[in-house]
Amino acid sequence: MTAAKKDAKETNGFEAMTAMNPEAFKEGYEKMAEGVTAFADFNKTSMEAVMASAGAFSKGVEKMTSENTAFVKSAYEGAVAAAKSAAGAKSVQEAFDIHSEFARDSIEKNLNQANKVADLWIDTTKETVAPLTERYSELVEKIQSYRP
Repeated sequence: MTAAKKDAKETNGFEAMTAMNPEAFKEGYEKMAEGVTAFADFNKTSMEAVMASAGAFSKGVEKMTSENTAFVKSAYEGAVAAAKSAAGAKSVQEAFDIHSEFARDSIEKNLNQANKVADLWIDTTKETVAPLTERYSELVEKIQSYRP
């Protein structure tokens, strides 16, 4: 029984070797070369997508930093103006009213700023992920095309 299995393996190996003629070898080599080229092109495009993603993230962070800097400057100026106004108040009630108005205004501005920052993060995330999502979709399509 072992000899029969051995003979079958040798026959399959011999058939495989005889099937490998110069034409079949050339065809296999060309197919492999096309695959390597396609893989290299895919990797190049993927790296470009990573760079585009990093650029989008960088721009988004820069935009948020700029927005927060402007907000902090405005908040500081508002606080100084409220402090000056409260210092010049003619009564304790007037100072308390100025402080209450400043606090209410500050809370509203802070909530608006939090919403702006959240929207900026959402936009930045979408812009950052878009090139990578596109590449992932292409990868899935390529894998699906090779399935039997």
